[in-house]
Amino acid sequence: MSRPKKFLQQTIIIVIAGIIFLSHGLTGCIESSDLTNFFDKELRRAQPYIEKVVFDDPDLLEYALTICKNCTFSDTEQIINTLYRHVVEKYTYFSDPEEKELIRSPQQTISAGGGDCEDLSILLMSLLENLGIKTYLVLTPDHAYALAYDVSINNLWVYVEQSLINQVEKDSGENLRQIYTDTFILNKRQVWYYGGDGEDINQSESFDYLNITYHITSDRPITYYMVPSKQDFHDYADKKPFTYYPDHHQERITDETATCAYMTSYGGIILDNPSWFDAQITVNLEFYSHPSFYKLFENETISSYLIKNTTCVVLEPTAGPYGYPGYDANVTGKKTAIDPKTKEYFFLQ
Repeated sequence: MSRPKKFLQQTIIIVIAGIIFLSHGLTGCIESSDLTNFFDKELRRAQPYIEKVVFDDPDLLEYALTICKNCTFSDTEQIINTLYRHVVEKYTYFSDPEEKELIRSPQQTISAGGGDCEDLSILLMSLLENLGIKTYLVLTPDHAYALAYDVSINNLWVYVEQSLINQVEKDSGENLRQIYTDTFILNKRQVWYYGGDGEDINQSESFDYLNITYHITSDRPITYYMVPSKQDFHDYADKKPFTYYPDHHQERITDETATCAYMTSYGGIILDNPSWFDAQITVNLEFYSHPSFYKLFENETISSYLIKNTTCVVLEPTAGPYGYPGYDANVTGKKTAIDPKTKEYFFLQ
């Protein structure tokens, strides 16, 4: 029974080899990889995608260089972050027509202004490859993304953090750190306030809390209070009950430095000159709004895999404006990383 089965297998291989031979033309050559790719289901599935990755194209190179014009070209992590941010900010995710799989070239994705997960991954990989940065395409049962090869996570984090800070500031319309410095005369028996109107910080999805760091100097003893709102200042001035932070209240000080941390509203500082003489005061205030994106890193850092004992960082180009190199969309199922040049592949754990 074994000989007929073996004979049948050999016959099938010969027939398939003949088909491949004819597909290459009567004068063509059959590469050994053709049969390997045909029988390897991982490569057979990956082939339509990885063949769209472009490695040496003058137009794509010029495009990548334009995007990275402010980068230091010896800084791989800066380039990766810059190209990644360009793709997530400038290109729109949209799915293929129903029941139709379209795999776009980088040029087609650029022309369309977007694409689905594999289109955006192919574009990002092509831009990186044209700048000499090795990539892998990762295929799962229903998703695709990329990896960047040989990345320093510590160096990458510097650029990731700044990009996310820029995004928060863009969305909120304000800087994370706002500095106020002034020297002035506070008249006798007068009060002064600097800060916010008391809006609830939790109403904004961009920030978690507010820290106010303050340094106050005065040539005469003064009193200060940190308060959660401007209304508390008005109540204090009108001799009405008001709310303040007990740990950030001192009387008769001439030099004070501290930080009022984890404030849940946009408050500020009251200065009171209780004496019968004018006081010259210098205040240095830093208002720091802690951005909410740090919650993303509470349980995990930048997601990466080891391939050939080398760190490869996840590039998920459909993560949106708050995506970053190393963002893990928690995709489930088998993950296969394919080298688009050598067609060598690895199963990721």
